Amino acid sequence: MIKRIPSLNWLRVFEAAARSGSFARAAESLAMSPPAVSQQIRALEAHLGRPLFERAAAGVSLTEAGRSLLGVVGDALGRMEMAAASLAAPGGPPLVVGVSMAFSVGWLIPRLPGFNSAHPNVTLELYSLLGRPETPPRTATLWIAFGPPPPGTEGAALFGERLEPVAHPDVAAKIRTLEDALAHPLIEVADHRRNWAQIFGGDVLPSGARVTYVDTTLNALALAGANGGIALARPPASDDLVARYGLVPCLPGFDLRGVEEYHILYLSGALLDPQAKAFLSWICDEAAKTRQTFDL
Repeated sequence: MIKRIPSLNWLRVFEAAARSGSFARAAESLAMSPPAVSQQIRALEAHLGRPLFERAAAGVSLTEAGRSLLGVVGDALGRMEMAAASLAAPGGPPLVVGVSMAFSVGWLIPRLPGFNSAHPNVTLELYSLLGRPETPPRTATLWIAFGPPPPGTEGAALFGERLEPVAHPDVAAKIRTLEDALAHPLIEVADHRRNWAQIFGGDVLPSGARVTYVDTTLNALALAGANGGIALARPPASDDLVARYGLVPCLPGFDLRGVEEYHILYLSGALLDPQAKAFLSWICDEAAKTRQTFDL
């Protein structure tokens, strides 16, 4: 006999918590309170008779049972939302694209008017990918993420990155060597905790280094623009942001090539509609121009 789940809302709450890796972030996205999210997750776990999450101070992670359930629930909810969007939009559903935040603001957005002009009949919905791993919204047909493609996906590599220390011109004028940089706060993205250590050529930072941690490259560059220290730009994806915040390179001639790349991805075996194919072709062409310019 099939054991029916009393409330489909339990599944909606579970899916939001699983994708965000946090009950608090799930509560915010669902306009609920964190205790209400936690209560519904516990009710679902009690109904299924097994835990779906490992709880820890740093957040939550899925158990094996939770990962199995997410694959089914995410697909089902995504199909329902896409069907509803198709019925509500006379011209068909929009093309939902998830985008890594730094890539979106620093590279994609300045070029997007060109796509919109060439494809006026394509309606785009862009969503920022946050956290590690970068997880797309369940309705996304395509998504652009940094790092190796996860299992069950296919797509195309766009380009890599370089790491470049940048700062407000007043700070940059005082820096000629890495030792000079230690006189200023080093701004590090929390998920990239070893990047500054790599800049200094080791696994740990030199003693006496002062570090300010932020959650995104966007915030790191904004803080550097406010004269708050030295950030690591990630050209070419961050070039527009560096210019916007008036930042300049701190160490002329310094060049450290990253080891990973941005990829545009979709689920393996997915049948892409003409809108998705048009966007995929356009962004690959634009990325090819960037690779040629930056020798990436």
